[in-house]
Amino acid sequence: MPKARKKMRLVQDNSLIIIGKNLQNIRKRRGITQRELGEKIGLTRESVASYEAGRSNLLITTLLNISSVLKVSVYEILKVESKTTDINITRRWAKRMDIIESFPESVKKHILRTLDDIIKANSRLSILDD
Repeated sequence: MPKARKKMRLVQDNSLIIIGKNLQNIRKRRGITQRELGEKIGLTRESVASYEAGRSNLLITTLLNISSVLKVSVYEILKVESKTTDINITRRWAKRMDIIESFPESVKKHILRTLDDIIKANSRLSILDD
């Protein structure tokens, strides 16, 4: 007797859909096609369509490239309200974050603990400098 096939169900994260819609709206307002945007950031039209449909996660470096081409802030694409004046994520930091994101969880935890220790140590030093 053949085994019954399980139907695979794609569960989409609501935030990916919202980001995709924001991206699509901004792109259309700029009068740029998916193909044109893809060519300018080194991706296929299909990749851009996948981001806009909320089927794929955007890497930080890709998000930075898209925001640069569309001449909008990353926050406008993400619809994130920033209470600070502006947070600048450089490409250098974004590349490092992408690399770290690919590491196993145990390595990521170690890196975060190390960063926390460095931040705490430097915070104490800046307090003493005042």
